[in-house]
Amino acid sequence: MEMIRSFFETNEFKWETLCGVCTDGAPAMLGSRSGFQKKIKELAPQATGLHCMIYRFALAIKTLPEPPQEVLNSLIKIVNYIKSSALNTRPSKELCKDMNSDHETLLFYTAVRSLSKGNVIERVFELKD
Repeated sequence: MEMIRSFFETNEFKWETLCGVCTDGAPAMLGSRSGFQKKIKELAPQATGLHCMIYRFALAIKTLPEPPQEVLNSLIKIVNYIKSSALNTRPSKELCKDMNSDHETLLFYTAVRSLSKGNVIERVFELKD
C-alpha cells in the first residue's frame, strides 16, 4: 500500500479520481479489515473493488470436463511440436500464407503466460475454414 501511496504522491494523482481497483482473490487483497482493497477504500471511498477476470478464466480452464481437456491438450501438443523447430515452422507458415490467414504463424504455448491457451486456440480456429 505504501508503494501505491508513494506512486500517487510522486505523480500528483488525486485519490478522488480513483474509480476502481482490480485484484486477485487473495485474502491479503480482499481482507475486510486490513486487505489492500479496504485500505484503498479508506483513501478513496468512491472506488469499486473488482476481482480480476483473468483469474476466473484460469480457474475455469483448470476445471474443464475430460473430453474438452483432452482436445485442448492434444491441440497444444500439436502446436508446440510445429513451433519446436524451424523445419516444422516453415511449412506451417507457408500453409497459413496459402490459406490467406490473418496470421502467418501459430503461437507457442507456455504455461507462464496467463492467456496463452486462449491465444493458441484462437489462432488454430482462424485456420479452420
